[in-house]
Amino acid sequence: MSTDIERELERTTQLRGFRYGLHDFVAHVGGAEALKKINDNVEDGYLKYQAGLVDRKTKELAIIVACVAQKDTVSHLQVHMHAARKAGATPEEILAVLELVGRWIGAVAKVAGLEAWRATFRPDIPTIDRVVELR
Repeated sequence: MSTDIERELERTTQLRGFRYGLHDFVAHVGGAEALKKINDNVEDGYLKYQAGLVDRKTKELAIIVACVAQKDTVSHLQVHMHAARKAGATPEEILAVLELVGRWIGAVAKVAGLEAWRATFRPDIPTIDRVVELR
């Protein structure tokens, strides 16, 4: 892997507090310059945008809601739950937000959010996505 790609992948982690598989994919397929464009956009359009009005914790909670509403993957939800936690949200606050929006986003989307929460904060509890018993 080139030094430019490694540097930009490290920047990805530094900016977000996580790195997701999509970031590696973009770097390997599009090169360091493609990932740099994405990172620049994240820095300007997400981290700096409305920085005085909306704090990082609130931004991450909003992103979690948006991603859950789209029935996003558990792994992607986990990285944003991790980021929300690092920004000061408690697991209980994240769960409360999922419960709050559950009525508006629908049961299937809510369950995906709950599974991501379980996988992030309570991996000791069995997965929601399983057949427990058939009779």
